[in-house]
Amino acid sequence: MRFWHKILLSVLILFIAALDVSVIMVMKKSWQLNMDSETKRASSEQLLIANNIYENLESVQARGYTLTPALLLSVAESYGEHYRRQGIGLELRENGRLIYPSGGKAVMHVEHTIQLSMPLPAPYGYLELAYKRDISGLYVQQHELNRFFVMINWMVGPVLALLLYLLIRQLTKPLRLLSETTKTIAEGDYSNRVELHSTDEFGELAFNFNRMASVVEQRMTDLSDMAEEKQRMVENLAHELRTPLTSMQGFAEFLTSANIGPEDQIKAANYIWSETVRLKNLAFKLLDLSVLRHQPLVQAEVNVSALFEAVVQTEQQILTENGIPLETDSSIPAVWGDEDLLATFLVNLIENAIHASQPGCPISLLAYPLNGEAVLEVRDSGSGMTAEQGKRAFEPFYRADPARSRTYGNAGLGLSLCRQIAEAHQARIELHSVPGAGTSIRIFLQLHNNCPPTL
Repeated sequence: MRFWHKILLSVLILFIAALDVSVIMVMKKSWQLNMDSETKRASSEQLLIANNIYENLESVQARGYTLTPALLLSVAESYGEHYRRQGIGLELRENGRLIYPSGGKAVMHVEHTIQLSMPLPAPYGYLELAYKRDISGLYVQQHELNRFFVMINWMVGPVLALLLYLLIRQLTKPLRLLSETTKTIAEGDYSNRVELHSTDEFGELAFNFNRMASVVEQRMTDLSDMAEEKQRMVENLAHELRTPLTSMQGFAEFLTSANIGPEDQIKAANYIWSETVRLKNLAFKLLDLSVLRHQPLVQAEVNVSALFEAVVQTEQQILTENGIPLETDSSIPAVWGDEDLLATFLVNLIENAIHASQPGCPISLLAYPLNGEAVLEVRDSGSGMTAEQGKRAFEPFYRADPARSRTYGNAGLGLSLCRQIAEAHQARIELHSVPGAGTSIRIFLQLHNNCPPTL
């Protein structure tokens, strides 16, 4: 049985039971009041009749007449005939012997009467007046009221059931909406929401349910994105490892041959060494990405001049080997961040710029304020990227020019690491590139004179 069925039956039964009990109690009280009223009326009338008979007897004796049974019968008949037309029967007894009506017959033959008996006032206490009033009309009225109540009960029951059905269906509509929405969410449609505009408890429940559904949808989206990213990383990693490992295996087999000269041995060893270096760089980049995801970031004031000096010292040899000058310019003294991560960020950008530049093309390392923020920028005038390449530049293992990247042992993880470093600093990272004109990558940090972020 559904919940609204239970509510409908429970409310209907309780309401009808309460209504019936209330009406029955009211009818009983009304009957009691009517009977009390009729009893008081009968008592008053009996007393009035008894007083009238007493006065009549007093008047008869005052005229010198003796109260014989015939005289008492005559007086009683005069009152009896008068009140009989009003539905009232009288009996007069003398010391228990019936005087009126004569012949010992009962005065009334009706089913429902009020009967009262009292002696006449002294000195006629030996005379007893019996009063009988027909109240059949009161019973007929009560019976008609009972029949009307049963009829109303049969009429009100279906109408009440219909109204309760409509009311409860409307009241439980939010529960049906919630049930349908949970069903669709359970089937995998996390975008469904409960459309309920109400300020009561159901509205609050719907609001909280929608918040929960939004959080679940976001979590599922994040999990799906993470799963896709991990799958893509695994596939790319497998692709990256397959080529160098196959080549290294081939050259290792070539080295084990007995019919090769020293020059071929050096060539094979150099290739194995270069591929080993590339695999080492790949392992270190993956390790950096893993550490960055799980290690909390502690920011502090970082001196920009010292940061640039460390970066230049790290990259000086590779810059010299490629014949590329590095120009630095800083107009801000310090920024907020992690010095080691920012150094890694700049080193990766400079190495990417070296790979994309021709000998003699300068690379600029800049630091300057912009709209209340500190900007660190690496700018080159190399080959640049298309708009599509720029959108995918921060993806793990993506390489805009796979041939040149493989030459330098690049696995396509540098910019992905830079993106995660920016996210760890809660900073924005922007890439502007024009094919054939160069690339500029900027990170927006807090200036040294601003409050450090709360971590």
